[in-house]
Amino acid sequence: MKLVDAILLSASVAFFIMGLHQIMSFGFANGYWAVMISTVLFFTLIYRRVTGKRTAEKPAEVKKKKGKVRK
Repeated sequence: MKLVDAILLSASVAFFIMGLHQIMSFGFANGYWAVMISTVLFFTLIYRRVTGKRTAEKPAEVKKKKGKVRK
């Protein structure tokens, strides 16, 4: 996990906890913004992970062994 990914995950969790606190204390309308920011950050993290794996998964060339031919 890279630093940016760790920051995105931490911020997502922090905003989710703040949103839950706001929802329980003041109602859904007052905590909605924090939950949505948390969702956007989490989806950004997932998007970065998926696109990063696609570019990293380049197939390696398979070298054939030059062995003796059996008769």
